Amino acid sequence: MLMRNKTLLALVALAAIVATACGGPAAQPSASTSPGASATTAQLSGNVRVSGWSSSPAEDKLVTDAIDAFMKANPNVKVTWEPIAKDYDTVLKTNIAAGTEADVFYVDINWVGSLMTTGKLMALDDLMSKAKVAKSDFVPTLIDAFSNGGKVYGLPKDFNTLGLVYNKDVFTKQGVKEPTNDWTWADLKQAAKDLTKNGVVGVSLPADAARFVPFLWMAGGDITAINNAAGTMATDYYTGFEAKDKTSKLPSELGMGWPGEALAKGKAAIAFEGGWLPAFLKSDYKDVKYGVVQLPKGPSSKSNLIFTVAYAMSAKTKNADAAFAVLNYLTGAENQRKVLQSGFALPTRQALASEITDPGSKEIFNGAAYGKPFNYGGANNGKINDAINKQLEAIITGKSTVKDGLDKMANDLKPLVTP
Repeated sequence: MLMRNKTLLALVALAAIVATACGGPAAQPSASTSPGASATTAQLSGNVRVSGWSSSPAEDKLVTDAIDAFMKANPNVKVTWEPIAKDYDTVLKTNIAAGTEADVFYVDINWVGSLMTTGKLMALDDLMSKAKVAKSDFVPTLIDAFSNGGKVYGLPKDFNTLGLVYNKDVFTKQGVKEPTNDWTWADLKQAAKDLTKNGVVGVSLPADAARFVPFLWMAGGDITAINNAAGTMATDYYTGFEAKDKTSKLPSELGMGWPGEALAKGKAAIAFEGGWLPAFLKSDYKDVKYGVVQLPKGPSSKSNLIFTVAYAMSAKTKNADAAFAVLNYLTGAENQRKVLQSGFALPTRQALASEITDPGSKEIFNGAAYGKPFNYGGANNGKINDAINKQLEAIITGKSTVKDGLDKMANDLKPLVTP
């Protein structure tokens, strides 16, 4: 699941699980008996182009392995993987305007809204019915995020929420008890103070809306009135780790590209990331001992952010049956099971929830129960995040007070948000 944000966006794409269908590598049976195929193998033929962003060789391999498995089961279909390395959403929208987009492609929760409402995506309901795929097969908050006007325009391929990921060795060396799911804001604040010593900060908090907004919700706030009492409380708390307590540093101030790297290298004890961080540690920092718990409870409630990406189909595809068969294979249970086992992200099919055995993955999965999708700004999500990020950085680095930063933030957000 590639959930991308300003802090990490190349890595957040790591979070993406590339999902496969219920058919498996053997030849698939007909649609009447298998939810993993939209037509019989004999009926499927032609060329299908699939596009997505490319964040790492490991993720590309997950996609290409799934595509190879599909083609082995469907030898009359030629599937071509066309990754876009940079500026994916801009390139995709340019391709759509030119009519050169792939048949099947990633759509991010951040900007899918405009594509659903302007006729650029094919509604999948009839194809789903033909292949015996139901909305109820998927986690409701995920598939609903890719639906509009009662129709489904994308099948979610992966998802993640944020977890409190911590470096166990740092906690041990600093003599601090490990976090639990019962932690509150006060517990996090005190632990960060206790952990900040010997060249290590307790937490690395980026100037990133995708980390800050859950804290805003925990305080009972919302982006539509961000400079009220709840917004002030959340902003003062979040930015205060660095601006006041000196228990946090921006990743760049630590010489790191993102908080996960700071945690991996023992420069920060805590980072708020999704399943992409454990996957990163398992791949590149195998000796790092880490744990994952849920986000701390705020003054008002617990909250979280749900990152999700779907596979969608171009409204202009000339081979809808084969294209949907590929899409359905990529989001099917068997492929999602494989990628779950790889540790990249979490399955979107509800039937696979019981197969999540990794303790950290369970905690991140459980965040969905009190999370909201990462599209709180609708079509303006990107601009809203940029406005929040700008003022967060100014406050964190001492260039602005909380009040002045929030007032500027509220002014910038006013034309972008819908109360």
